[in-house]
Amino acid sequence: MVWWKSIRLKSINPAVRRKAIEELGACEGRRELDLVVPCLSDEDAEVRRAATQALASANPEDASGLLIEKLQDPDAGVREAAASALARGSAAEAGAALAVSLRDPAPAVRAAAASTLRSLRWRPANEEEQACFDVALGNTKAASFRGDAAVNPLVAELKHDTGFVRRAAAEALERSADPRRVKPLLTAMMDSDPTVRVSAIHALGNESDATVTSSILRASRDRDPHVRLAAAQVMARRADPSLVEWFLSLVSDDHFEVRLSAVQFLSRFHDAQVGEALLPLLQDTDNDVRLAAVRALGEMAHSGAIEGLVRTLIDEERIVRQAAEHALEQIDINWAQGEEAQRAGYQLEAMLENRPDWVRGAALQVIRKLRAATPA
Repeated sequence: MVWWKSIRLKSINPAVRRKAIEELGACEGRRELDLVVPCLSDEDAEVRRAATQALASANPEDASGLLIEKLQDPDAGVREAAASALARGSAAEAGAALAVSLRDPAPAVRAAAASTLRSLRWRPANEEEQACFDVALGNTKAASFRGDAAVNPLVAELKHDTGFVRRAAAEALERSADPRRVKPLLTAMMDSDPTVRVSAIHALGNESDATVTSSILRASRDRDPHVRLAAAQVMARRADPSLVEWFLSLVSDDHFEVRLSAVQFLSRFHDAQVGEALLPLLQDTDNDVRLAAVRALGEMAHSGAIEGLVRTLIDEERIVRQAAEHALEQIDINWAQGEEAQRAGYQLEAMLENRPDWVRGAALQVIRKLRAATPA
């Protein structure tokens, strides 16, 4: 029935031509090979792909040259099929062409080329080929140790259609200082996957370029809290007073880790404006944020914090209460005698009703200390 299949291969319907190739099966004989070879130039990409796949089982001596040519096909699916089909050949014949395919714009083609090269026991000629090989196999961490030779293949992976691959590439680029990575990473900061945006921010964390800095600052408005946190963590590494205003805007962020990063940065600057901004955080819903705010106010000896710190002496967390007491001592050794502390004492008395026993006990201790410090 080969004659019937040869007729179907001339059909005006590309689906019929493709089906005829698939029904031919393996091109183990010369007759089948002669029928399939013309289809490698078919106008339909699906037909060319089926013909290319059919050559995978042909004699390598007959098929390798044809398959190497199909590595330049305009359709990525055909190129991928050709790269995979060359696994029956030899590294000596197909290695150079497949090495070029490691830089193919289509991730699937790069992966197929790398897989075939590995099966052929191919050896890279230089560091850049090794980096391309590692990246195509998905081993971006190994590629990152190739230095500048890995920048181009890693940058190419930032356009991969899979989010975790793009993220891995951004993470690997963090180890490089090559300027070629900056622009692609700035683009990655707008990726649809928030994990990619996070990795891109960290990768650019040590860049002082104004464009990079402004892009990271804009990330504080990102809809994803992890992206905002990455921006805060990166910028917090810079002891730059000009960033105080930006960090002040983060103390009201919805995410507790962003607020915590902001407090930790702001604690370096003993400024009245900073102290006032931290006062509301003494009532924060997160224990770590409250603790950081208490310690920061104590270190900057912010006198306006005494009233709030006295109220914090009945915080639900023991470590926060202890930190508040220490902070009060840092601000004024005689804090209990001050008007602010006494005013807070009256507020504590009003809060005693309908409170748990441990809160009442802590409050009574503070009140007794305040009364003892008040002149008769």
